[in-house]
Amino acid sequence: MNHNAENIEPLILTFGYGNRKNYDEFLKYLEMFHVNCVVDVRSSPRAWSRKWYGTAIDKLCNSINVKYISQTALGNTSGNKNWIPPNQEEATLALLEIAQIGQKETILLLCAELQSAKCHRVSVANQLHELTGIAVKHLE
Repeated sequence: MNHNAENIEPLILTFGYGNRKNYDEFLKYLEMFHVNCVVDVRSSPRAWSRKWYGTAIDKLCNSINVKYISQTALGNTSGNKNWIPPNQEEATLALLEIAQIGQKETILLLCAELQSAKCHRVSVANQLHELTGIAVKHLE
C-alpha cells in the first residue's frame, strides 16, 4: 500500500478508533488517502481491545507497507481534549520529528477517542499544521 509521494499533496489526517471492533474504517482511510505513516499519539498504546494495542497496529501496518510510529511524547495527561503532554520538551522534539516526516509523506495521527472534537489529536494536528503549513483533515 506504500504510495509514491508524486502528485499527492501532503496531508495530516487524524483518526480515533473508539469502540470499533475491526480495522475496516482504518484500512479504508489508509488506502483512500494514500497514508504512508501512522503516528500513534496515545501516551500508552494499549486499549480495551488488544486489536488496538500498538504492537497489533504495528504488525497490521507493516503487513500493508505503512510505517507505524508510537509517539507517546504526544500523548495527553489532561483527561480531556485539552492537550497536556507528559513532558513538554519531549513533545516539542516529537512534533519536529513528525513534522519532518509529514513534509514527505501523508501521515495519520491515531488516538482512542472516536470523535475528533473530544480528542487532543486535534491540538497535535494543529501544532503540526503551524510547523509545516500542511492541511489537516479529521476523520470520523
